[in-house]
Amino acid sequence: MKKTSIFATDLDGTLLRDDGSLSARDIAAMASLRKKGCAVVLATGRSPLSLKRCLGDNELPVDYYVLSSGSGIINEAGEVTHSYTLSPKDTAVIHSAFVELGVTDTSIQGAFPDTHLLHWMEGKHCLDFRKRLAHYRDFSTKIDSPEISSTEVIGFVQPDQANSIITSLAETLGENYSIVRATSPIDHHTVWIEVFPRGVNKASACETIRDELDIPLEHTAAVGNDWNDLEMLRWAASSFVTGNAPDELLAEFQNTPSNQSNGVAVAVGLWKEALL
Repeated sequence: MKKTSIFATDLDGTLLRDDGSLSARDIAAMASLRKKGCAVVLATGRSPLSLKRCLGDNELPVDYYVLSSGSGIINEAGEVTHSYTLSPKDTAVIHSAFVELGVTDTSIQGAFPDTHLLHWMEGKHCLDFRKRLAHYRDFSTKIDSPEISSTEVIGFVQPDQANSIITSLAETLGENYSIVRATSPIDHHTVWIEVFPRGVNKASACETIRDELDIPLEHTAAVGNDWNDLEMLRWAASSFVTGNAPDELLAEFQNTPSNQSNGVAVAVGLWKEALL
């Protein structure tokens, strides 16, 4: 069946409940879209390994997986169709920019699809980073130089520092890289400033899928809950945020109930009404 529309949903804090479970109503709503010729996209900051760990034996009614915030796209058959990598020189440039701003609490993620490989250097590490390091202990490596190929470089900062550091990074790095803000899924407080190759984000990955399927932009929708969904939400013709989103996002986009109360299913219903 030819795909005629796209519906993209974030995972953590949007489709995924706080206890890690999935709503049967949300999943049924996504499945109903596929039956009508809609390409359903799961767009997440998680790596392929992290997604596999999260979902376990659960199978989602999804046509495409946008992973690591747009660094890679995997189709329903499990094939990597697109991926983007930072060169060793680029990785070192980004790491140096963080250090110059006083951010030594960083991690460098392996090249896609091995973005679960965490490379770290000596520094003063916050509790959020230490918990993440412990979670990926079997996949972490201490390095002496940041000059390696990678998917992204992440700087861990406190919320009150985030905006100024992002602004300074953008001035230093220019348009050569993509800077994405995300809230830590570990402590739900620390801000992760993620720096990718130029143009990489959830929106650009969704646009790649839309272009390949030759779907009109007006037949696109997206639902999310956090800052790393912002580009995707602004890309889609119809955008929704769940009730647990930051106030700024709630003010900009149409609201649905929280991830605890079938927010994705409600977004699907509202979008269906808009398409009729």
